[in-house]
Amino acid sequence: MATISAMSETPSYGEIPAPPGLRDRVACLWRFRQADAPASPVRILPDGHVDLIWDGRALFVAGPDTAAAMADVEAGVVLTGMRLAPGVGANLLGLPLHHLANRRVALAELWGTRANRAGDALAEGRNPQAALLALCDGVVVDRRMQQLFRFLQTEEAARVTGLAAALGFSERSLRRRCQDAFGYGAKTLDRILRLQRFLKLAPHHPGLTAAALAAGYGDAQHLARDTQQLVGLSPRALLAGHGR
Repeated sequence: MATISAMSETPSYGEIPAPPGLRDRVACLWRFRQADAPASPVRILPDGHVDLIWDGRALFVAGPDTAAAMADVEAGVVLTGMRLAPGVGANLLGLPLHHLANRRVALAELWGTRANRAGDALAEGRNPQAALLALCDGVVVDRRMQQLFRFLQTEEAARVTGLAAALGFSERSLRRRCQDAFGYGAKTLDRILRLQRFLKLAPHHPGLTAAALAAGYGDAQHLARDTQQLVGLSPRALLAGHGR
């Protein structure tokens, strides 16, 4: 699940860095408050992450998205989220992430009574973010998948070809490990992270083509195809609604 960007100015969204000792397991904490009046659905961009979300009543998992998703959030609802660091989700949740791709699942379906205890702690406590962070205590991080993710985030990211050997995998093993760790293969992850890189770089370049090339697209047409397929918007419309 990606950063929530509301379609009107009334809803609010903010991120909080994870504590230093948990930054290999938690990408960030976040809070979203929907407007009190009825609001349009919220577009959520794919970003290669999985989020655990508390809505004040239930705890659920937003699995890895392969394309933008539209979410209806009730008026006045406050969501508190924890975005997991790459290489953490499968070990924390206890199953390969391809089972959760493009899904929103109650944590109780995965954890049973353990999820109920976590929900009770969230309902009773004054600090839901601390209760979410406690869920990551002791979880094992897949360091090689974390390394792959961080490499593909960079502006110098190469094509996926050759990454398997660099990480000590066969091509088949890399595909399986990525599907388990991210919910999809390395090529899909590469496309998603390139789109996120474009959003980050666009404000610092004079035009769409310059930003597209800096982000790793072959040309402006390549960018347009990816934004349409991954988000359902043109590059300009994407920047207008989700630019940073």
